[in-house]
Amino acid sequence: MRHRLPRTTTPSHGQEKYPEWHGTPEALDHNLNTIATTYPDYEVDVAETAYPASGGDGSPVPNSPYPRTIQGQADAIQRVFQAANDMVDNRGSGVLVWEPAGYQPMFRAVPGLANTWEPHASINVFNASRAKHILQDTVYTATVVGAAPRLPSSIRMLTTADDTITGVPVRWKPLPPGATDKPGEVTVTWMTGKGPVTAVVDVVPKAANRS
Repeated sequence: MRHRLPRTTTPSHGQEKYPEWHGTPEALDHNLNTIATTYPDYEVDVAETAYPASGGDGSPVPNSPYPRTIQGQADAIQRVFQAANDMVDNRGSGVLVWEPAGYQPMFRAVPGLANTWEPHASINVFNASRAKHILQDTVYTATVVGAAPRLPSSIRMLTTADDTITGVPVRWKPLPPGATDKPGEVTVTWMTGKGPVTAVVDVVPKAANRS
């Protein structure tokens, strides 16, 4: 079941994320960016997500790299935050953890107290996510077969104290030889003074010549 946030001036699409049903973190990245690209008039939110902190002898749930521990729960939810934050054209509008009032795995029953629930310690992931600086750590672009991609010389950084956006210089690692010789996807990385950045480059076929 999908849930929509209240309508604002920009229409919004709600996407669920439970790895056992909806795939890997990389699948979430792909789905969110595909939706945002296909429907450019919409913002996209992850309207329902959760991850268990116990059970299964601590082993990850299907399609997830994160163990069923308090730290694993925090890492899994933070990874969903990252996917929404990194959406193309800054189109991610938010993440809602489901469901904050009952049996779902973000909360647990307090022993000996009927109908009383408390958050797992990993709920601190919300407070930890209040970063001083938020880096645009993923860039999406495209190029044609045989051509080098145009990568930005700087990426954006938000300073949360005053909501200012500044540029952070970045020098990309060179592409491997032949990286754009055929259609596909190429990933380029580098480390800036504020953290790592990644460029995801779609290599597309050249347009056919028309007479």
